Amino acid sequence: KSLNTGTIFVGRQVGKKDFYGYLKKFGLDGATGIEMGGEAVGNLANLEINSDINYATASYGQGISVTPIGLVAAVSALANDGKLMKPYIIDSFIDADGKAAKAEPREVRQAVSARTANLVLAMMVSVVENGHAKGARIPGYKIGGKTGTAQIPSTDRRGYDADRTIHTFVGFGPMPNPKFTILVKLDAPKARFAESTSVKVFHDIAEELVQYYHLAPTEEADRK
Repeated sequence: KSLNTGTIFVGRQVGKKDFYGYLKKFGLDGATGIEMGGEAVGNLANLEINSDINYATASYGQGISVTPIGLVAAVSALANDGKLMKPYIIDSFIDADGKAAKAEPREVRQAVSARTANLVLAMMVSVVENGHAKGARIPGYKIGGKTGTAQIPSTDRRGYDADRTIHTFVGFGPMPNPKFTILVKLDAPKARFAESTSVKVFHDIAEELVQYYHLAPTEEADRK
């Protein structure tokens, strides 16, 4: 029910070396450095084995893992001209002398070129405007994002559970200068696909954010 064959094709066009390299450039195998002890990290170990099947399944997300904060950072890099930024959850620090030091944005690296990032952003906007995530639309604002419906690995045998999935929707907005990235992740919902679950949650949060931050509409047609 998904375009796994399409992502396998693209992965093969990129090649194993560059495919693996880009995952590392987006930081999917390491800690983001948020101000919390014991941060979990993603796992790309399957790609260290030069196996065609491992790279094929990794192209659509199986056989590798990523943390939610790692995924948010990676998608935010696409919304930031390809620049991967260090996420932080503390606004400022107060030292022993009572002096406050405000946390400042810090660039980690250029994960992809600005041109590549913007091409992918356009695809993600098309997903909301023309694809399976129309439920994420907010009148007057251009939103981008992507659904995910992932099988859950079995705990008592090899493979995946047949009747349980993880639904995600990760998106950003409003274009052309995104102000927020949101990831909604639902474990084992009763519905079959993410478009009927996590997309709706994303919509409600995003709609609240554009009002909270008083973001002006970006689409002329919806201002009337």
